[in-house]
Amino acid sequence: MVIDLHRTNLVTLIVPLLTLLCFGTALKSHAQELGESEFQTICIACHTIGEGRRIGPDLAGVTDKRSQEWLFSFIKSSQSMIQSGDPDALAISQEYQGLVMPDAFMSDTQITNVIHYLAMKSAAASPDSENVPQSTQSASAETAPDPEPFSQEQILAGQRLFQGEQRLENGGAACNACHDVRNDAVIGGGILAAELTTVFSRMGKEGVIAILRHSPFPVMQAAYKDKGLTKEEVQALVTFLEYADSEEYNQLPRGYGVGLFLSGTIGAGIMFLLFGVIWRGRKIGSVNQKIYDRQVKSQTDGDR
Repeated sequence: MVIDLHRTNLVTLIVPLLTLLCFGTALKSHAQELGESEFQTICIACHTIGEGRRIGPDLAGVTDKRSQEWLFSFIKSSQSMIQSGDPDALAISQEYQGLVMPDAFMSDTQITNVIHYLAMKSAAASPDSENVPQSTQSASAETAPDPEPFSQEQILAGQRLFQGEQRLENGGAACNACHDVRNDAVIGGGILAAELTTVFSRMGKEGVIAILRHSPFPVMQAAYKDKGLTKEEVQALVTFLEYADSEEYNQLPRGYGVGLFLSGTIGAGIMFLLFGVIWRGRKIGSVNQKIYDRQVKSQTDGDR
């Protein structure tokens, strides 16, 4: 009887524990799946896990190097941590020459899910470029073949796509709706987003390609939702932006203020002059003015 009672108590304890364990494992797995989705949507434009640097660092093993609290704060607002003087955040900012990760527009739960996903992936991945000695990287860079010369055809194709002369295949917005680039062949663009003349110097070719393919920015995600760029469009835009960067100092500075005011004033003067010439034979007074004057004169003469 006592043995049966002990067995019953043991079963009573084990079953809830197993249930909680399974439930916790399922929740963790679900969180990791959500984290993967967030990473593939937002983070992959700038980061990899075990595939080397892109715009930002390779994140393999990052959960071993930094605490979860630090990662959460940095992802949420890296700029705040840099401004607060956090030594690790400052070191990262200096390493990437001041190229700062934009503050996350994710919820706290989404950030936590991404961190869980990084921890899971880091256990199976190891960074490629982080472990390569700097001398090896430098040697590779020195022995890399010279880049292919710009294709004039692709430059023109990218230029047309950038300023909307040619529509994007999937119906996305033209780049100059939000961006500007200093190039004599391109009309002035928008100021909603970053100026892109030196984007290649700041982010490199891989970074620009990553942004065009998987933009981490909310406005771009909304503008190109279900309207992604084709491979050919990405290549053309990348070629044009690379060319614009290389020709930055050969382009005339843009100063629309005084020129726009003068051209507007002169244009208005010419228009008013033309109006005067075209309608020089028009009636100056009212049609009824003569009738009124005649009546007044008759009344005055009658009173006399």
